[in-house]
Amino acid sequence: MTYRLIFEKPGAVYMSGEVVRGTIILDTAKVKTISGFYIIAKGSAFVKWTENEMRLGSEGKRNTYRASEQFFSVRAEILEAREPDSRIFHPEGYQQYQFQFQLPSDIPSSFEHEHGYIRYTVKVIIDRPWKFDHECKIAFTVVSVIDLNMHRHRCLGIHEEIQKNFSCCCFGLGSMNTSIRVPSSGYVPDQMISASVNYKNASSEVGITKIELKLERVLKLRATTKTKTEYFKIISSSYTGPFTPERVITLEIRVPPILPSHQPFCSIINLDYYLKVVVYFTGTHLRLQRRYPLLIGTIPLYCAPSASATQQMNAMPYPTEQPATSSTMSMPETPQLSTSTANSLDHGNSSANWNIPPPSYKECMLGAQNIRDDDESVHVPKYPVFNYLPPSAP
Repeated sequence: MTYRLIFEKPGAVYMSGEVVRGTIILDTAKVKTISGFYIIAKGSAFVKWTENEMRLGSEGKRNTYRASEQFFSVRAEILEAREPDSRIFHPEGYQQYQFQFQLPSDIPSSFEHEHGYIRYTVKVIIDRPWKFDHECKIAFTVVSVIDLNMHRHRCLGIHEEIQKNFSCCCFGLGSMNTSIRVPSSGYVPDQMISASVNYKNASSEVGITKIELKLERVLKLRATTKTKTEYFKIISSSYTGPFTPERVITLEIRVPPILPSHQPFCSIINLDYYLKVVVYFTGTHLRLQRRYPLLIGTIPLYCAPSASATQQMNAMPYPTEQPATSSTMSMPETPQLSTSTANSLDHGNSSANWNIPPPSYKECMLGAQNIRDDDESVHVPKYPVFNYLPPSAP
């Protein structure tokens, strides 16, 4: 007996609330006697890690922390016996069976990590009397929708003025004024983050050696009695000179295929993203670094600047390529998301209106750990990636 499961959607990527459909292909060399033939679809989260804890006057102790959470479990009969304890005679040869079930709307996105996961699976079970059951389990990806247009107040951009004073042995060595500007703090995968660092170094003793832009992830795993926090640099870009006393440096990084921000429907796994700007100096002077929260979504932000905002932006003492900041950006109401993009995301409540193609789905750049569990194969989650050019970029 050979059998396999095929999802209707290529890539097996589904949005929360969507109907999952697929086909089970069963090929037998002879008639089989079975008690039942069904599937179990399940969504669950799990965390587990071990820490060494040192105690005064005693050897260290290794403690293991864990927690689990189930979002849903659905059983659907493929072939069902007419009477309890009766048998089903499955014919020989090639057979196809359809299945479907609906995902809840309040479930988090798929996630894989060495210390935990949010995982969605479909298990096919052929119950054989007096014998071991035939089982096959396969994972699929769920993406929880985060429409940046519904969180516009969190995508207003960044503008900060910073003054850093240099000193050595109580002697002043001058100062440096720095302005950091980022046009938006909300992005989707494949979108470019552009940050401008405008500095004026009035110190003749201290120089700049490097300016770096980083996209970081902060992951929190919560067990019953312990929380584990992990900081991870996803991608970075840097400039190493030459540095004049006054200059505007623009750094860019493209958001890779990554999990959307937060997991509002999961109580044991949560993650946030931050944009970090770091300026390194000569000698032993402490670096200047700032970290700003970012919102990574699944539906891009549509934001057209008003005429007055554009005039103010052009009057700024920065190159014209510099985007407007939160103080000058206008965010008017906009129509519904274009039909093709809305259909591809299976959600039509966006306030965006972009003439862009539907997103593609790419494997998470962070890959997956070995998630083999008995008959389960390795699965790498896929996340929506938008390949577009903004229709009204500042």
